Amino acid sequence: MSVGKNQDELNSRIRELELELSNMKLELENANYQNKTETEQHQFYQLIADFTFGWELWFMPKGEIKYCSPACYDLTGFTANQIISSSGIKELLVYEIDREKYSDFLTNALNQSLVNQFLEFRILTRTKQLRWCTMSVRGVYNKQGKYLGVRASVQDITRLKNAMGHISELEKGKEFESRTKQRLQSELELKDRELVSFLLQLSQKNELITKAQNLLRKNKQGDNNKLKSTIEQLEGLIRSGSIQQLDWGVIENQIEKSHPGFLNRLQVKHSNISAKDQKLCCYVRLGLSSKEISGLLNITPKSVEIARVRLRKKLHIPQKNRLINYISQI
Repeated sequence: MSVGKNQDELNSRIRELELELSNMKLELENANYQNKTETEQHQFYQLIADFTFGWELWFMPKGEIKYCSPACYDLTGFTANQIISSSGIKELLVYEIDREKYSDFLTNALNQSLVNQFLEFRILTRTKQLRWCTMSVRGVYNKQGKYLGVRASVQDITRLKNAMGHISELEKGKEFESRTKQRLQSELELKDRELVSFLLQLSQKNELITKAQNLLRKNKQGDNNKLKSTIEQLEGLIRSGSIQQLDWGVIENQIEKSHPGFLNRLQVKHSNISAKDQKLCCYVRLGLSSKEISGLLNITPKSVEIARVRLRKKLHIPQKNRLINYISQI
């Protein structure tokens, strides 16, 4: 009986060992399959990444660099092996001012807590050239969903940054030029208003003097000798400081400042008009009315209207067009 019992125990133990062996073989096969799969994935990833134009990286969950593509050399001047064996990209390459934000970005990427998976930063190459780069990251997982780290793609955007800076400088230049033009235009408009104000005051003064002369002339016809003598004295005083003549050179210079080239363009376009016509065109260009022009020229407003009609004919302006609109476009 004891021999049979021992035999049964031995057979039971053998079956247990066979089952354990079978399980171990199955686990070994699974491990080999997983290792083969990961190796194939790594080889596939490496094959693709080795021939990309951009710089590709694979960070392990704790931050070690598992893979670095050969394209890093074109951007940094360091080989892939030099970068992998270094203490880290931050210490080796990242510009000192940008190190903190790079470190925070990579830490959050490895912790899978990034909100924005994109970073702009600067590096100093092996030859100490400063370059702008972008890094975009993405988590790496195997088929079973195991977290394997972070894949990063680094691109050189130095030319783009330089171009954007150049565009920004051009825009600033245009903005400055625009402000300068606005300031100059405001100054010209102010000078224009000052000239018109002066001409209006002069016109009103001349008009007042003309009215006083006419009134005195009427009263001088009376019989009172004493009154006549007084009127003659007043009339003499008015004549001595009478109607103020314009210095046309001053007006012409101001017109040239306010409306550069206006008189030259007028002369080229209408060479048949006289000097008086040119002056009338200038007054119209300044927006003066017929009454205001009459005070400057010491003629009646009706005479100015007649002169305007004659000027329209010389300039061949259609009836439907206003004289001031035509002259303002010259």
